[in-house]
Amino acid sequence: MTKRVAILTGGGDVPGLNMGLKSLVYRIIDLGFEPIGVRKGWDGLINYNPHDPSTYSDHFIELTKNIVRPIDRTPGSFLHSSRIEPRQV
Repeated sequence: MTKRVAILTGGGDVPGLNMGLKSLVYRIIDLGFEPIGVRKGWDGLINYNPHDPSTYSDHFIELTKNIVRPIDRTPGSFLHSSRIEPRQV
């Protein structure tokens, strides 16, 4: 079984965010792990219900090199983000 690495973006967008995400996904795959993107930042992680598998695709996306290849030319955060402060949940 391949180990998974979850990636999320929180807070506001910054220049180079998607390029950094792309580089991180490539590196994770090259190391033999499976990168999983968390949609909508902390909100997607906190509000996911593992007892309802039908909502998996609403909260997570399996990231491959083909999926992230063009994201460096995409405005905003590819995974989207939320303004949730995880320390206050």
